Amino acid sequence: MSDDRLLDRALVSGIAWTAALRWTAQALSWAATFYAARLIAPGDYGIVSMATLGIGLVRIVEDFGLDSILVQDRSIVGVQQARLAGFILAIGVALCVVFLLAAKPIAAFFDEPQVAWAITALSALFITDAIQVVPRAALQRALEFRRFAFVALVQTVATQSVVVAGAIAGWGFWALIAGSVAGGVAITLLLVAWHPYTVQWPRDLATLARPLRQGWRVIAQRIAWYSINSSDQTVIGRVLGKDALGAYSFAMTLANQPFQEVSSIVSRVVPGVFSRVQDRRDELRRYFLTLTEFLAYLTLPISVGLGLTADLVVRVVLGPAWDAVIAPLRLLCIYTAFQGCQILVAHVLMWTGQFRAIMWCTIFAAAVLPVGFIVGSSWGLPGIALVWAILYPLVNIPPLVIGFRTISVSVGDWLRTIVPAGSACLVMSAVVLAVRVELPAGISDVAALAITASAGAATYALVLLLLFRRRLQGIVGLVRAARAQPSPPLAAPAG
Repeated sequence: MSDDRLLDRALVSGIAWTAALRWTAQALSWAATFYAARLIAPGDYGIVSMATLGIGLVRIVEDFGLDSILVQDRSIVGVQQARLAGFILAIGVALCVVFLLAAKPIAAFFDEPQVAWAITALSALFITDAIQVVPRAALQRALEFRRFAFVALVQTVATQSVVVAGAIAGWGFWALIAGSVAGGVAITLLLVAWHPYTVQWPRDLATLARPLRQGWRVIAQRIAWYSINSSDQTVIGRVLGKDALGAYSFAMTLANQPFQEVSSIVSRVVPGVFSRVQDRRDELRRYFLTLTEFLAYLTLPISVGLGLTADLVVRVVLGPAWDAVIAPLRLLCIYTAFQGCQILVAHVLMWTGQFRAIMWCTIFAAAVLPVGFIVGSSWGLPGIALVWAILYPLVNIPPLVIGFRTISVSVGDWLRTIVPAGSACLVMSAVVLAVRVELPAGISDVAALAITASAGAATYALVLLLLFRRRLQGIVGLVRAARAQPSPPLAAPAG
């Protein structure tokens, strides 16, 4: 069997397993969270939030970006990998010590002595995270997506089991702390059991110069992206106040959550596949266009439908007191629709080793967007959302150009992948608006939402079946062909 067929099989299987186990984990997590929230006081959650404020930020950069480098650069094996593993572990130990020393000063800053104990316990996560980097990369390299998805489920089960048990036992904030540590330890043991590896002291750093330089670029990109995602809320909190920030937070959550649930499944599988074919640009191009079309089929109707029914969704989900969420939510749906169609461009840059390009593109966006948020705040929350809807696509033109050139894709090629879903969404929009006009006066919001959502979904599916049946059959055919092949042999990761 050809390598391409094996890779197709791994891709389809990986998406299926990731979806099944991720959604199972999400259901368990929400159920446990709601149950524990009834037993743990809000103040205990506040203590954990204070403790994780600094730890959460540092965990973004704790691995020096080498988790991505180890997946992309498949030449890193043997002694070089062992020394990088030692380097990552040394960083983890150092960060653990730093937070142990900073625990009491941070607690004093919040005037909450118990925060020190929470930080002391959570600092162990820096070490468990460091140990996980190499085996996680190995699973991606070997396309072991089933195991990769299972890791997330195990972490959720371990974490939430301890949280619920601790909540019942009356541990207070220690239930939340113990759950986080238990989840980290559980998956660390599992990953090391699946992929034991050698660790060496990171001497002769000159031999590690290239991966460390690339890792630094990944860190810079992550910091820039973090600043983008926090600058809007910072501006709102400073200029518009806490009430506006609360409404905006719900608007962003509602707009992003459905999109993230779909895109994150594909995004967890893409690194291993794209890095595997990074030197075969024709195959990389095929996967990019196929997956972009697949994402468009799922994300565009969600974003468009949510935008059309934002008022009904907000009143049903949050209640009439949250009407301030409606206008920004509609505009943010434009942003998520664009995200769903271009999110794989960043993966093309990342997994072909263009870390410098993606770093500078993100830094450019981080320099422009906060200025846009400041200006947009003059028009309230709709002004902030409009920046995401209009300015964000504009600042993403450079990565689009670089990504398209990398795999020889024209703008027309890219747009053609969106045409079926986009056309169906246009017809769906007309039907939904017409149905809303014809709804009887006095109908409840729940009934109105159910009717319009059903009409929109049926219209979208019908248009695709009538006008784009062949395109759908192409996607379905790829899935069937991949499923018909025997499972690919798991490549033994180099260790």
